[in-house]
Order: sequence, then C-alpha cells, then structure tokens
Amino acid sequence: MPTSELLPGVTTRECPPQVVCDARVAIRSARRRALLRDFVQLALLVAVDYLFVHWPDARMPFANRRESLALLQLVNAAILVHVALVRALPRWSARRIAATWCPSERRRFRTRSSS
Repeated sequence: MPTSELLPGVTTRECPPQVVCDARVAIRSARRRALLRDFVQLALLVAVDYLFVHWPDARMPFANRRESLALLQLVNAAILVHVALVRALPRWSARRIAATWCPSERRRFRTRSSS
C-alpha cells in the first residue's frame, strides 16, 4: 500500500512509518539542561535562605522579621511545588496520550525504548 493512501498516524504492516530523525541526542541534552536549571534554582534558593536566616536584620520592608520568615517559607514551598510540577506534568500528559495508542503502537514503542 503506498504511503500517500494512508491517513496521518495510520500505519500498516505493509507500510511501516519512516524514521525521519533520531531525537535521542536532543532529548538527552534537554534533560541535562533541565537538571542543570533545577540545580541552579535550588542552589539559589538555598543561598538566599542561608543569607536570610543567618542575617538577623534581614526582613521585608513592609513586615517584621517573623512575617518575613513566614513569607520566605511560602515562597520556598511555591518554588519546590513548581519544580516538582514542571517535571511531573509532562509525564502525566504523555501517559494520557499514550493511553489512546493501539496495542501494536504500544508494543512497537516498548521494543524500541528497551533496546
């Protein structure tokens, strides 16, 4: 069966999909950049926390020391939740999309990713 007769995303045994590019290198470098970005964000967070906690006069201009520390804890929690969600949401959406695949597509993906 010629390729032009198939709808996009539809494959048959006689007409398997053609691999256009191998994205492993791009994926690997993107993962490294993401890990580096997360590390820098968390290191900056720890440095600011250390400075804020060990310098007794550090506070927000509109709040006293106790309120400033509470605000710092809220910001820390928000940043940690953001870092966790940035990692988890793409995985969740990929699983949701993969749930729509037919069994042959799932087998083909598993055999490719295991090698």
